[in-house]
Formats: sequence, C-alpha cells, structure tokens
Amino acid sequence: MTNQRLQLAVDIGGTFTDLYLDDDAGVTASYKSPTTYDDLTKGVHSVLQKAADDLGESLEEMLGRTTSFVHGTTVATNAIIEGTTAPTALLVTDGFRDVLWMRDGGKEDPYDWDMDYPDPFVPRRLTFGIEERVTAEGDIVTPLNEAQARRVVQTIGKRDDVEAIAVSLLWAHAFPEHERRLGEIIEEEVPQMDYSLSHRVNPIIREYRRTSSTAIDASLSELVPQYLGDLERRLAELGFEGKPLIVTSNGGVMHPEELRKTPVWTVDAGPTMLPVAAAHVTNHELGHENVIAVDMGGTSIDIGVVRDGDIPRTREATVGDDYVLGIEKVDVKSVGAGGGSIAWVDAGNLLHVGPRSAGSTPGPACYQRGGDEPTVTDAALVLGYLNEDYFLGGTMEISRNAAEDAIEEHVAKDLGIDVVEAAHTIYTAAAQTSLNGIREVTIERGIDPRQFTLFGGGGSFGLFAAAIADELRTDEVLLPAESGVVSSVGCVASDVRRDFTTSHFTRSDDFDFEQVNELLDTLGSRADAFLNRTDMPQDRRSLSRFASARYPQQVWELEVELPSSKLNSESLAALVERFHEVHESTYGFRTDEHVEFLDWRIEANGHTQTSPITDQVDGGQPDTNEADGSRTPVRETRPIYVDDSWVDGKVYRVSSLHPGATMSGPAILEGENTTIVLPSASSLSVTESGNFRLNP
Repeated sequence: MTNQRLQLAVDIGGTFTDLYLDDDAGVTASYKSPTTYDDLTKGVHSVLQKAADDLGESLEEMLGRTTSFVHGTTVATNAIIEGTTAPTALLVTDGFRDVLWMRDGGKEDPYDWDMDYPDPFVPRRLTFGIEERVTAEGDIVTPLNEAQARRVVQTIGKRDDVEAIAVSLLWAHAFPEHERRLGEIIEEEVPQMDYSLSHRVNPIIREYRRTSSTAIDASLSELVPQYLGDLERRLAELGFEGKPLIVTSNGGVMHPEELRKTPVWTVDAGPTMLPVAAAHVTNHELGHENVIAVDMGGTSIDIGVVRDGDIPRTREATVGDDYVLGIEKVDVKSVGAGGGSIAWVDAGNLLHVGPRSAGSTPGPACYQRGGDEPTVTDAALVLGYLNEDYFLGGTMEISRNAAEDAIEEHVAKDLGIDVVEAAHTIYTAAAQTSLNGIREVTIERGIDPRQFTLFGGGGSFGLFAAAIADELRTDEVLLPAESGVVSSVGCVASDVRRDFTTSHFTRSDDFDFEQVNELLDTLGSRADAFLNRTDMPQDRRSLSRFASARYPQQVWELEVELPSSKLNSESLAALVERFHEVHESTYGFRTDEHVEFLDWRIEANGHTQTSPITDQVDGGQPDTNEADGSRTPVRETRPIYVDDSWVDGKVYRVSSLHPGATMSGPAILEGENTTIVLPSASSLSVTESGNFRLNP
C-alpha cells in the first residue's frame, strides 16, 4: 500500500472517532479510536497514528501521500448541546423580540398541558428591537433609525455576557440594506465582535427559521473557525500538504474558508454522510438506490431513506433543545440508543434503553474506565456476541465480569430475573428502539420497507441487522465491507456542495417570469463563484435548480426540481406538473388549483471523482470447511444466545473472508470495528467488492 496515493476520511462520533482509508488500487481499511472530548483533534491524531502504525510507516509518510482528507466534526453540535456556544445578542425589527420564543406559534403536543415552551436560543434579555420596517416586497415603510441602532450596539458592546451578535430583520431577504448597514455599525462600534446577518446566512421567507439559523451561526462564529484552524495547523505539522474538506449538513463537503463564513453548516453534519454512503454502495452492488440506511454507533442510531437515488432534505431539523436549524439539511433522524446507551429500570419496573449514553468516557461498564451502569455493549458481551479478546481488533481490553456485575446490579435485581435474561431484554429493547425509529421515517410516511434494501453500519448495527430486517420483513440487507465506519465511507463518496437560496413569492396563474429568472441568474453567478473558489474543473461541475411550492392555504411546501435553467410558459407548465406528481406521491392526492412558489434554490456540485467502492481482486478461495460445507474457514465456536437459548455458534474472522464466501447461522462475524450476528435461519455472502449481503 506504501506506493499508492491515499484518501482518508475521519468522522468524529459520540463514542469513537472513525477513520476510513482507501488507495488507488481500491484497497480499504478502517480504524477507531475513542473520541477525546477535551480536545477533539487529539482523537483525530490518535486514529491517524493507529492507521500509520498498521501500515508500517510514520504518520508524516502516510499523510505525505494523502491526496484527499475529508473530516466530519461534532464540535458545533457538541457546543450547542452542552450550552458552550458564544453568548449571543439578537437584533430584530422593533416589535418582534419574541420570534425565537414564539417559534411557529404552536406546541409540539398541544394536549400536553405540562409541556412548557423551550427556552429560546437567545434569551429575551439579549434580544433588542431596532426601529425599521419594510414590506414583503422590499419597500421601506420606516427607515432604519441609525442613531438608535448605534446606541443599542454600544450597549451590547459594554456587556460582559455577549460575544457575538445575530441580526435578523423582518423581510430582510427581500430588502437586505438595513441589515448590511447594521453590520457596518457593528464593525464601527464593536470591531472585536463577531456577527451574522440573516440575508447572508439563510435568506428565506420564514422568519423563525431564518432567525434561528442566524443566531446559531453567530454563536459558532469563533468556535468553529478556531477548531478548523487548529485542525489545519495540526495536519500541516504532521505532513499533510493539501486542504482538508469538511463535511456539511447538506450532504456535501466544503473547504474550511467557506465554513468560517457560515459555520452553521457544520452543525449535525456527520450523520448526513449515511444516506450518501447507502446510495453509493447499494447502486454499485444492486443497481438501485431504494434504501433504508441505518448507522448504529456508540451513542445513537441515525436513520435515513433514499428513494430512487434522491436524498431528501428538510428545514425542520433540530439540534440541542429542539432549536430549529432552518437550513437545507439532509433528512436523517437520530434516536438515542446505541452501543453505549445505558439500560435502566424506572419506578414501575419497566426497562428503558437510552437516551443517556456512557460515551467513550467513562464508557460501558465492560470498558473498566469507571463506568458502572449497564449498556447495550455490556449486554452483547454477556450474550456471547462480542469477543472479550478481540474488541476493536484486540486493541482494547474489556471485561465480561464487569458487564455481568453492572447488569445484575442495575437491571436483573430490579426485574427479578437472571443476568442472561436481563441482557437479552436489554438487547431486545435496543432493537425495538431501532425499529420504532425506522417505522417513523418509513411506514408513517407511506413507505413500505419491504420494497427497500436495509443498508447499515456503525459499530453496533451488525448485532441487530438480522433481527431488524426480520421484523421489517425486508428480504435484503447490505453491509459495506467497512461497515463499522459507514459514515466515513460516505465522506469519501461525497461531492463539494453548497446551496444558494432566495425567496420570492409568485403564483403559477400569474407568474413573475422576469423576477424569477433574474433571481436564478444571480444565484447561478454566486454558485459559479463558489465553484471557482474550489478550483473545480468545468467538466466536474453541475448546478441543480429547485423551487419550494404549495397549493393555496397550505402551511408547508414541497421542493421540486426545475426542468430548465430559465423558466418560460412551457417549462412552467412542466414545473407545475412535477409539483402535482410530487404532492400526490407524498400526500396521496392532487388538485387542479394553481400553485404558489416561495423559495428558489441552486445546488452547486463539484464532483470529486472519488469512490469508496472498487472491485477487489480475489486473493484465492478459502478451503472448504468440512464441518458445515461452507467456503469460509471457521475460526472457532463459542456459546451465543440466539432464538432464546444458548447454541454453539460458528465464529468467522472478517479479515479471512474472500469474495464469494458464504455462511449460515447461528454464527458470528468478527471484525476489528464491527460484529455481525447471524441467527439460526439467516445466511450471509461476501460480494465481489467485499461487502456483505445478508438474508435474514
């Protein structure tokens, strides 16, 4: 491998920091190292060093032949969840100080009288009204009161509890001049203060979403650039000569200099790589892109759906205490149950798994790092699924006795059952949590999971893949060769991407062709300028155009791709018909009413020409195993708990498998970064690319 150029992808998770590596010949490898919460770059350094040691070279040598380094970081997400973002003040149009508190004007559950409104991202005491007012069409009703604005900014500058300013004025997307002037006043009065303007961050018509995303962006305006700078410096010191690419919320990657301007795009970005990996690998292996994608790591389960290759987006994504991001984010649902999720019994003697996680510190009880509460990982160890001597490829010592003690103390004793039954109950509860999350994004949205391939990865998904597929009645399960780092696989497959959005209301029966086409030209120029900054060759660029549309009196919109770069009467008719089709597919009906258009978006893509999938050369067929006739060597057998009883399960080492290998359950496949459980009636085969097709 030492003569080949490398592509590296490092994704920071709640428990482990993952590294996916491949070279020009398509040879791949994956590594995990515990996430270091005090300094995330330490975990990055650690996992890179682990890979270099495995390759038998120095870290400088490995990074010296690395041509692409893609990185997904949780620094922004963690800061929001932990409340460590920069204290931020908010400037709004006078009379609209409650925009973040009122949100969309309704509670999530209007029948729950005990449910209070969550606190706003910026407290009301730090929200200031500025005298100004424009119409939805951009006409000035009340000029900006610059003297008052200057006094407010001066007052903010004297406070010790404010480090950034967000500016979100009513209808600023239609008339941004007042926001621009406020930015100039901030620079004049408090030049040391970071600030964000809503028309630059997220110029859309919905005020709450625009304001929320701007406030979040401002609060990250020091933290994220500082982290990216530290990462670039550390990589340069270690021998990497290129620019890292950073994973973003829209399912693409950007250079750090772009994200320094709008750090909100790094929030909750890592999980967006899951559907990217699912679409890429499934299309390569099966020739279709209808996939239910699941990534079950140490802290949570991420779930996404890909339909005909389309990766859905949403502006409803939340982070922390249900703060709405408001930006176009890949639609991935996260559920608080992973390998590190803690099992606990409530006052009514009911078992729960998660959402609290043991993380990497102190970690599950079996890690012996101070954790004494039982987790899903502890249960899997007790049930025989995990190998005490081969956890993370034998690089991390775990204790079955510690796992048994924790389950006995916190679960078995309270439920009046033995340790094995308690462990199996924890395992079943975790599987049910996964199922509930999958059903929410499939069946509840009119999607029949039986018509989709179940694709999954993460360090824990293989433990549950067969059981989940059996409950969903899904006939086909696909796990990538490096399934333990599935989101990192998506990092390598992702393109350089950025969205450019604006709002302009018009109707299909009275369409404003001139203004819409002018806006599309402006967005296109901004998209081209972005791709120019990335030095992306012309033959690897593409622009996709979209509109958000609805029927009259509808509250929410659906996004539809435009049939052409410019709209005329003919292409408008095609666009309207597309909307009718999307609406019928989504909600089950269509009408003959006219269509209203609100937002216009151009997605700029720079295709990286990288792929995490290359057909591997068959290194020769393994000897036939006389015990069961399979073409895969059985390393050993050990007792495993399947089908409500202990059986002697065959144990295979993933590193010894070859393309074409087949095996049947009951069995365990052990890899350095993942474990796959095969119940008695299931079977598995290895594809020519080294991926795993499981028949539940």
